Amino acid sequence: MRIYKRLFLILLSSVMLILSFTDNLAFLSWFALISYIIALSKSNFRSAIFLSALTGLLFFAGITYWFTEYSYVYWFPILGLLSVFFIFYGFIFKLIFLKIKWACLRILLISSVWIAVEFLRHRTFLAFPWGVLGYSQHSFLPIMQLSKLTGVLGVSLLIVLLNLCCAEIIMYFINLRLSSVESGSGIAYISAKTNFNEDFNNKASCQLVAKSRNKPGNHAVLRKSFFKKPVFIFSITVVAVILLNVIFGTVYIRKNSNQYEGEKLEIAMVQPNVSFDDKFATDTDVLIPQRMESDKKYFKEGTELIVFPESVIWGLLEQERNNSFYKWVRNTAAEENLYFIMGQIVWDEENNYYNTVYLYNPKLEIIGRYDKIHPLPCAEYMPYPDIFEFLSFMNMAKLNITPAKELILLNYPGKGNIGANICFESILQIISRIYRKTGADILFTFTDTAGFRESIAAWHHVIFSKTRAIENNCFMVHSGNNGISAVIDPYGRILAKTEIGKKEILYGSVYLNNKKSFYSLYGELFIYIYFGASFIVLLFYIIEVKNKKKQDEE
Repeated sequence: MRIYKRLFLILLSSVMLILSFTDNLAFLSWFALISYIIALSKSNFRSAIFLSALTGLLFFAGITYWFTEYSYVYWFPILGLLSVFFIFYGFIFKLIFLKIKWACLRILLISSVWIAVEFLRHRTFLAFPWGVLGYSQHSFLPIMQLSKLTGVLGVSLLIVLLNLCCAEIIMYFINLRLSSVESGSGIAYISAKTNFNEDFNNKASCQLVAKSRNKPGNHAVLRKSFFKKPVFIFSITVVAVILLNVIFGTVYIRKNSNQYEGEKLEIAMVQPNVSFDDKFATDTDVLIPQRMESDKKYFKEGTELIVFPESVIWGLLEQERNNSFYKWVRNTAAEENLYFIMGQIVWDEENNYYNTVYLYNPKLEIIGRYDKIHPLPCAEYMPYPDIFEFLSFMNMAKLNITPAKELILLNYPGKGNIGANICFESILQIISRIYRKTGADILFTFTDTAGFRESIAAWHHVIFSKTRAIENNCFMVHSGNNGISAVIDPYGRILAKTEIGKKEILYGSVYLNNKKSFYSLYGELFIYIYFGASFIVLLFYIIEVKNKKKQDEE
């Protein structure tokens, strides 16, 4: 295949991948990798790596462009790092295409590699899971309910499997056509006995028979025989699994619609919509919302908990710099009998800084504190400074946040336990899962995306929170400084949300429940089983190849 055709294929794949992460075109992800896989199958190693690097650059540039609102200096290294994943894909995929002759095994191995990389992109200290395929389906709630069993990677796995099955089938018919050769007496066709598990790129494996036009039925026989091939049966199985998940998810959501278990809690999220400069100004009265005109109170009757976003103030609440805000919180908590939960930047006597969430009772006593366990690398702290000193120019925050050593639940008296994600932490599956497994009855996310202005970054953050809510079968309260703030139910439905760039208060009812999902308890168990099954099939393949080689030698 000529290079311009392969370039067109990877361009098509990149555009489809980018568009699949928009709400109305999510279906494209189910087919977006097909042209990429075909292009790799028709390339040598060098071309495969080049095309993969280009695909990665285009794709990740298209879904992380919002980072330029914050910094180009930080964006370019992110693009480079993310593109390395696609280079790795290209190398491994091409190796599998060359070495593995069983189409079904190729599908198993390539999908395993893809999901393994997505798994690592959620776990390492440089975790940055933007572009993980499962998140593209966040608005297709029926299929997303699978996350309660497998996590979001289960959705990714179905997407990759369908793409690979379609690609293998298309490549079969492409090679069927290319293997037809014109001769003086007519057309020569591949024998219907050709093993579909053979490497389609190896033309020497094609048995050419029936050179006369008097036997045109051979082509039809070959096409008919395709439907008996293992890869066709495997593909039908994948489609069936996808349809069953859609049906199950639809029934599950309808059956449990508006039926919530647990302790009810009335909350009010204050979205102060302040800039970095205003937030850390000497006068913190910019954080105070306006009174309601009806009864001169700040919050509606029946409200129990007031939520403020990440790092809303610097220092302890009672410090002099926070005097205006402190007096307002103290008076409002006492007069309206309210609990407060808010993000603060605090430090100790040794100037160790912590990104913290405090829970206060109506007497303004601290009844819970959680320090961020996973600060954002290179922005909130520099990981392994001795090794990555050359990246110090990327530490734009100029403030090293000290990572906490353990996750701490915040207990709301009479209601249950709160698991607090501070900004970046909500994109990491494992933090919310551990929270839920160890007793959290509800999840909160505290964030501040003011640095990205009114870009799509805030909505991307909500998507991660939606997914965490579905995975762990619990409510998620997503509190943002400049938006978007949202109340999300255990099925991923947004019950209420604010607009970005507005100062307002969002009210909502949430329920604290201890009904944990399979994923909360056992994590990626199904994914590990899939990896194990793929490895077992690989062992069978290796044994069969050795036996066949031994027979040929005899």
